[in-house]
Amino acid sequence: MVHMAQKQELLNGVDVERLSQTISAIKEEPSIARFNFRAKNQWIDGGENRTTVSDFYGAGRTHVRSKPFVFTKDEPQILLGNDHGANPVEYALTALAGCVTTTLVYYASAKGVKINKVESTLEGDIDLRGLLDIENVTPGYESIQINFKIDSDASEETLQELIEIAKNHSPVAYTIANPTPVNISLSKK
Repeated sequence: MVHMAQKQELLNGVDVERLSQTISAIKEEPSIARFNFRAKNQWIDGGENRTTVSDFYGAGRTHVRSKPFVFTKDEPQILLGNDHGANPVEYALTALAGCVTTTLVYYASAKGVKINKVESTLEGDIDLRGLLDIENVTPGYESIQINFKIDSDASEETLQELIEIAKNHSPVAYTIANPTPVNISLSKK
């Protein structure tokens, strides 16, 4: 006898039942919530370098992706690069956009809020004097602005609540907004 697989209930593309099961499993066994993400970077030339992401640790074991993801970073010509890819600070914006959006959609799904479309625009201000060690200027983003456009039947109050949740619970938003230790070491070849 052939058993038909039970159709998963998706809301906003999220399997809400699996999300609920994941939350329950983590509450029962908090150690499975510990993840370690990894990236390997190689300098190519000038401002160009490539980062490969292929495996990570989570839920008690190492997971290897079916194919690695490769990200090329470079600088625009005005910043002495060859423009073979977005620059690292633009990648920071893309990471922030993706993480805040995913967090918003997952929370909306868990709360039963249907989202039809989400778009966001991000802008960040940087003063190059910090990078170049000219005067006492911070080398990173001075501020980042995110503007969401959300198509949903939910009230504006509900959508604003989801934006606040996403801002406060997105790992990338938290990492950017709060001091995070960055330990750098050297391994000789």
